[in-house]
Amino acid sequence: MKANKIYDVIGIGIGPFNLGLAALATGLPELNCLFIDQKPSFDWHPGLMIPGTRMQVPYYADLVTLADPQSLFSYPCFLKATERTYRLGVGEQLFPLRREYNQYCQWVARQLPSLKFGWQCQRLDYDETQQCYVASAYNSDEQTLHTFHAKHLAIGIGTAPYIPACASNVQHRLLVHSADYLHKKEALLQAASITIIGSGQSAAEIFYDLLPYAPRMQQLSWFTRSGFWPMDYSKFALEMACPEYIDYFYHLPPETKRILLHRQDLLYKGINKELISAIYTQLYEQEIEYGQVNTTLMSGCELSSVQLTGDKQITLALRHLPAGKRFTHHTETLILATGYQYPAPAFLWPIASHIRWARDGGYQVNRNFTIDHRQRIFVQNAELHTHGFNSADLGMGPYSNAMILNTVLGREHFKIERGRPFQRFEPSVVVQPF
Repeated sequence: MKANKIYDVIGIGIGPFNLGLAALATGLPELNCLFIDQKPSFDWHPGLMIPGTRMQVPYYADLVTLADPQSLFSYPCFLKATERTYRLGVGEQLFPLRREYNQYCQWVARQLPSLKFGWQCQRLDYDETQQCYVASAYNSDEQTLHTFHAKHLAIGIGTAPYIPACASNVQHRLLVHSADYLHKKEALLQAASITIIGSGQSAAEIFYDLLPYAPRMQQLSWFTRSGFWPMDYSKFALEMACPEYIDYFYHLPPETKRILLHRQDLLYKGINKELISAIYTQLYEQEIEYGQVNTTLMSGCELSSVQLTGDKQITLALRHLPAGKRFTHHTETLILATGYQYPAPAFLWPIASHIRWARDGGYQVNRNFTIDHRQRIFVQNAELHTHGFNSADLGMGPYSNAMILNTVLGREHFKIERGRPFQRFEPSVVVQPF
């Protein structure tokens, strides 16, 4: 009987994190890896590819450079291949267009034979005889089920749009999550009023994209829980994107982590400062041209309930937190820019006993990004609660992927560059002699 081929790593989900892992692993001939994704091809947040929107990480924080500057899959190599290097230099722009970043990832994906699109992982099992994991995956083109065996797993399925509980049971064709914005934009623009809920970059980008249409609307509204605050790009804030800070955060008590994350919203949830300025400028110009603006912007608001009041109208109940006052707001469309969550995929349940679970039902993630007792199941972009606000930072992807591959190899092939920040995150402990 022919023995099953056993991969060193099977990656489930091909987003930027696992794509970067696949790119770094390609340069290691001793590793045999496979990455699968149910999508037909790589396409990163297609519903938010709004023209003109930019990344919030610089181009050199790409899939590979910070772990392997000589990689053929770096952003500079992509620019050379597409003959844009000179234009980037002239433009003096650190932050790539979101569409161009997506093109870069697609360029990398086309060159990696280890990627298989159109394969949906349905369940994971463990083969005690061969001491390996077994991934059962369905191929949508062939309509067949296959099994793949691997010593290690890298779960990188990404996040799912978060819908607040008060809106989760409301069915309305123009109640949409920001992830689907561009897919529904044409229908949204047929409405007389549009309301956006959310405090982050996506909410701001959508509001700015809709502002040119505001003069012909009855109302364009934007409610945020926090404020219209810029993301902190100061030098000492940027310096915190380093292994030293992750080491410090990882060893804090869980409740301290929760409190600290709540205080750090502007380190990873704020709005690009230039975008805030552009929004303000356009509001000012509309007031000059039309005498007034058909917009409402209000911070400190918490969404309490969502109800349908007729075929077209959606009624929102909101609470203004600083004043402690409740009020209602009527709109024909509602865009929820309410972020994303990390649901544990159903395909993990057959091996649930292998996984270290936290009390709240989430993963108890080890420092090396594993979640199991054997240190062989890695997670990508699911460790905010354990590793800190840098968890979702695409610029930290090469660092986490270097750690993952070093763990798989059992040696430090990729040298982990310490950021050597000027600031200290905790005091040095000095033991006085007796």
